[in-house]
Formats: sequence, C-alpha cells, structure tokens
Amino acid sequence: MAALESLSGRRHAPAQQFKIVRYGHPALRENAQKVGRVTREVKELVAHMAELMRAAGGLGLAANQVGVARRVAVVEVEGKLTPLVNPELVSAKGSEPAEEGCLSLPRLYGMVARPTQVVVKARDLTGKQMKLRAEGLLARALCHEIDHLEGKLFVDKVDESTLHWLVGETTAGEPVIQPTTLEEALKVFVAAGGRDEL
Repeated sequence: MAALESLSGRRHAPAQQFKIVRYGHPALRENAQKVGRVTREVKELVAHMAELMRAAGGLGLAANQVGVARRVAVVEVEGKLTPLVNPELVSAKGSEPAEEGCLSLPRLYGMVARPTQVVVKARDLTGKQMKLRAEGLLARALCHEIDHLEGKLFVDKVDESTLHWLVGETTAGEPVIQPTTLEEALKVFVAAGGRDEL
C-alpha cells in the first residue's frame, strides 16, 4: 500500500502498519488540519481506520488516533459506517450524561455530558457535502470524534468522580470496575509509554 505522505506533509509508514495511538502521543492533542481533495490516500486511510475501529470494538475513530492530524473520522452505530471528511458541528441541543471510553485510553471509563441532538456537516468519500442529523448514541459518537479532531479527549469533559477502570468480568458477565482519579489514570498511560499492556 502507498505511503500516506500527502495527508500530513510528512512520510508515514504504509497504512497496514498504522495502529491506534495511546494517551501521550502528540497527535492526540493536535488541532487537525482540513483535507483538500478526497484523494485515494484519504479513502485508504478511512478504510484502514474502519478496520482498526472494528478490531478494537469501538464506535468511532479519528485520524489523530492513528497519528495523522487531518480532519477525517469514522463512526459506526447500529451497523452503519459513516466516513466523515472535515466534519463540523453545526448545532447541538439538549444534554445527557452517559458512560464513555476511548480507544486511545483503553479500559478507562466515566460519565460525560453530551448533546442529545446534533447537526454535523462534512464531506463524504466522493467529496460531496452532506449534512447529518443525529440523536442519541450517534450524536454522542459524532461529538466524541469531532472533539478528537480539535485535540480534545473525553477526559477533558468527564465527571471525574465517575472515572473507573474496567478490570474484568464476573462469571455472570457483570463488569468489575475499579474507581480511579484522573491524575492516577493519566499517570498509568504515561508510565506505559504507549505500550499495549497497561
């Protein structure tokens, strides 16, 4: 597969070598640059991001999360994959807290208040402008990924009193959680230095 040189102005490894980066990687705090034309490289990036997201069991993934600070994201809710190029939040209504996690901060969860209804404008993979109206889980996923493209993480908005690690399951399939503080959790990721094992 071709290198994704044109996406960021610097040469990257071939797409099949991309992986989801962890907290501490500088791309996660970058304000992603807009994409010009929707090129073959952009389409290849989207395809690889969708594959990585599904393999990790996620609902969405932003290009920052694979180390490419460009305004590209994918979300998949109820089996429908939505690629987004240059997504922007046009309007938002309501507010509802719900538990969130992030593929770049694995096993860490907490309650985040998000809009219940949103309108997002973006381009699709043909380059055509579209306007997406969403509510519920899809609205939450869109807001989460657009935040990523602006260098923001769910821990920036989380109710810190609700932060916890998912440490396993009981034999009955119930989650086993361990409360944590934001400071303690981020120290774990920094100490891991991007390794897969936490």
